[in-house]
Amino acid sequence: MKQTLLTLCCLCLALSGSFIPDTACAQLPQTRITSVFPAGAQAGTTAEITVTGGTDLDEVDQLIFSHPGITAIQKKDANGNPVASTFVVAVDATVPAGLYDARVRGLFGISNPRTFRVDNVPESAETEPNNEIAQATALPFGSVVNARSNGGADIDFFRIPVAAGQTIVVRSEAARLDSLMQPAVQLFNSSGRRLQESRRMFGQDAVMVYTSPVAEDLIVRVSDIVYGGGNEYVYRLCVDSRPQVDFVLPLVVSRDQPSDVTVFGRNLPGGQPTSMKIGNTPLQQKIVRVEPAALSSSAAGFPSYSASLETVWWNGSEGSLIPVCPAASAGQSEIEDGTEPTLALPLDLSGSFHGKDEDAVRFNAAKGETWVIDVFAHSIGSTADPLLMVEKVVKAADGTETFARLATEDDNKQNPGGNDLPTLNSDPSFTLAVPEDGTYRVRLRDRYADSRTDPRLVWRLTIRKPAPDFRIVVFDSFPSADGLQPSSSGAISLRKGGNYQLPVYVFRQDGHNESVWINAENLPEGVTCPGALIGPGQVSAVLVLSASESASELAVPVLVSGRSGGGESAVTRLAQVATLVHDPLNGMPRTARMSDSLVVGVMKDDQPFSISIEPIVADLSQDQQLLVPVKLIRRQGFDGKVDFTFLGLPANTDAPAFAIDKGQETAIARLFIKDNVAPTGSTIVISGTAPVPYRRNPWLSVRAQEKVAAAAAALATRQQGLTDADAALKASQQKVTQATEQIAALAKEIESYLVAQKPLAEKFTASLSEYKASTTDLASLRDRLAATQSSSASTPEQIDAAVKAVAEATAVVEAASVKLVALNEKTLELSKALADVRQQEAAKVAEKTTAEASMPELMKAVEAATAALAEAQKQSDLAQNEKKAADEAFAKAEEATKPNNVNVRTISAPIQITVHAAPAKLTAQVPDGGTIRKGATIQIKATIARKNGFAGPMQITLVTPPGVTGLSAEPVTIAADQTEGTLILAAAADAAVADIPNVVLRATGDVGGRAAAVDFPTQLKVTE
Repeated sequence: MKQTLLTLCCLCLALSGSFIPDTACAQLPQTRITSVFPAGAQAGTTAEITVTGGTDLDEVDQLIFSHPGITAIQKKDANGNPVASTFVVAVDATVPAGLYDARVRGLFGISNPRTFRVDNVPESAETEPNNEIAQATALPFGSVVNARSNGGADIDFFRIPVAAGQTIVVRSEAARLDSLMQPAVQLFNSSGRRLQESRRMFGQDAVMVYTSPVAEDLIVRVSDIVYGGGNEYVYRLCVDSRPQVDFVLPLVVSRDQPSDVTVFGRNLPGGQPTSMKIGNTPLQQKIVRVEPAALSSSAAGFPSYSASLETVWWNGSEGSLIPVCPAASAGQSEIEDGTEPTLALPLDLSGSFHGKDEDAVRFNAAKGETWVIDVFAHSIGSTADPLLMVEKVVKAADGTETFARLATEDDNKQNPGGNDLPTLNSDPSFTLAVPEDGTYRVRLRDRYADSRTDPRLVWRLTIRKPAPDFRIVVFDSFPSADGLQPSSSGAISLRKGGNYQLPVYVFRQDGHNESVWINAENLPEGVTCPGALIGPGQVSAVLVLSASESASELAVPVLVSGRSGGGESAVTRLAQVATLVHDPLNGMPRTARMSDSLVVGVMKDDQPFSISIEPIVADLSQDQQLLVPVKLIRRQGFDGKVDFTFLGLPANTDAPAFAIDKGQETAIARLFIKDNVAPTGSTIVISGTAPVPYRRNPWLSVRAQEKVAAAAAALATRQQGLTDADAALKASQQKVTQATEQIAALAKEIESYLVAQKPLAEKFTASLSEYKASTTDLASLRDRLAATQSSSASTPEQIDAAVKAVAEATAVVEAASVKLVALNEKTLELSKALADVRQQEAAKVAEKTTAEASMPELMKAVEAATAALAEAQKQSDLAQNEKKAADEAFAKAEEATKPNNVNVRTISAPIQITVHAAPAKLTAQVPDGGTIRKGATIQIKATIARKNGFAGPMQITLVTPPGVTGLSAEPVTIAADQTEGTLILAAAADAAVADIPNVVLRATGDVGGRAAAVDFPTQLKVTE
């Protein structure tokens, strides 16, 4: 099928709505990405990269690159929290410009890769809006802008300042970035006149080369050719003066020694003019030396249909990645136009279809020789569609030449990827068995030469001796829900206890038809892989990887290899890795590309159920039965019915579907290799499917519940703080109240003391006055007494009167003295009482002063307690809100993680079988339809018809399914010269009454040292 026709068919399917993405079938989640932005960075810088598209991106926290010099850490916000799906990427200055794989890892495993471009010029991002010329994003000369079409009507404008006479190269990159964008690029001058336009052609994204006659601002307009848009429509636009390399010749370089190639392109420094043109722009050419060290080890970016050929990137010209084919020696340059040279064999020749209908070359060959003629174009990224014609040159006696057509070949006939992985290419091949000595001619022409010529339509022609060999490619993908539809983009992300199927395809060369054993190495801890067998005549198998329930949650690159042959002649080839880019869309076919590595990851999730079988590697014959005991391991509370089928069966194999019902755990699977099954080797798996009530990310609910518990604890703590603060405020307020009451009481007491002091003071004053008056009177009396006693000249009457007066005065004085003493005592008592009252008053005043002095502190304590209560109330309110938010988050988490029915499919470990030709045909006559009574016997007559050269004796045995007891039969040998024998079948007296299916009579004989067997299937019934 031609690529053009395929594209048109895919477009029709897309437009008719026939294409239904496999996401319509609910499956267990697995991390997958469709876009990152920006899709590249400059070497030696850091850039912020966001995963802008994908599915099941829950808790994505790693961005992993295939080159160790590109590292990433998750971005964090101002509070130190991770920013979802955003990373800070550092590209070491030593990372070569090229294409690399970027993957993310999250809760649901490792993702498929997306291409990440590293270049050597400064980078920026478009500034929206830039949908009009007036809004054009400034694009500095010598830089790359990362952009995307945000919608169907999105048009991006960019402004580029150029000097007079300056040559600019405008390059877009989209297809090589795994983008759905199909850029149409137009160049306008400052007055709005369109100068050039370009779009994806001949395997290259849009490129324009223009020399400006004046200094001005040029405008670049970019849009999608089918008006598509979205996060997956990313592109990179580079404007600089670096050369544009369009192709090189020869296409083959030495992998060990320096090689010289002729570079053809535009704006080549030191380039020489050629007669070839791209559009109106002449091509230049320049001889450049290719050093082996300059060949990239990265396979990222090559289309999957190039998997049959080793191709690498050569970054010999900055800004251009050029595909070349490494070989033991360099290839030959193109033949000159109009010539038809005779070249020595073997040969490796490169050329292009430019301006002529065909290229031709002759060679001499001898009868009996075999030569393989291969043409490569599509597989090396060229859109040339070569037609190969092989002719015998017949020369007449007069020298006239005619040509006898031996073959006309068009497309390649190998397509091991089938509908799953695009491996079909349009490169022809022919094996020439030379019929007679002579000269032969190979002619090449482009199938569409009548309507197109372009120097970029390059080709490579090899003529070599046959060398049986093989190449293998693994398809890093996500199996469909039923295992029968094409896989989707994905990666090997295993659930604990689960298996993962990985398609493996083999390209066979020059008649190679031996078995190829596929093995995986460097697996993560807890992951195993028993290998797979691709038998003769087969081109694919399923590699099964299994994760134990305790497997480490790691993601590591692994190696897959294929081995064919044995002993010293064994050949081992390392597998290439392919990944799906996108399904058919917008006229583009299902597209896949090569990847740098195969990464195997184990996620946190468990497999809801898995299939357990014992390892089986079996040599079987046609007409032989194989019974496989199957055990179902259930997890996460799943107890439903599981339906089982077989995948990878050889054609015509009888393998009935079966089921394990609810509550059951075991079953017996049956394979019967019928007599028309072709002898070969096969890898078979048992596929089990069931709707499962699956909880997506239960840890989200667990964490939310933990946050609820933490919020409840915080709320309780803060509510206790609120209670304590309220009690502290009340205690402080009580102290203020008590102090106020105390001060008031003291004031009253002081007032009472003041009241009590007044009468005491008055009495004391009165008593004191009286005392003073009495003292004065006493002193006067004493003076009188003294005067009376001191008069000696007085008469007796006078003396008597004086004595009497003295006596009276003495009495008065004594009375006055007594009164004075009493007054003194009273005054002292009053003084003491007054002093006591005043002392008590002073004490109360001091107590009141102290109480009043404490009031400011008590008031401050009240203010502090009030503030503490307000803060405690605030914290309690916050805790209430946090608890409410935690409750709501928990409710949402419960809703988000509640069980939903999901179609779960898993596979068993592989069953490796090799089918051999049957040595005989076994038939038997089983009486009564196989019914036998307990304790009885029946005779079974067996007949063998030997075939396929077998002539030896055969032993007839009875083979019952596992677990069957009570039935027995002694083996019977049918001699080499006989064809019949009788087997006596006995049922024990205690045999269980039951129908017994899947019973066979087996005839076994020795075929070249191998015990070859054929079976006759029957069923038995034990009755009372």
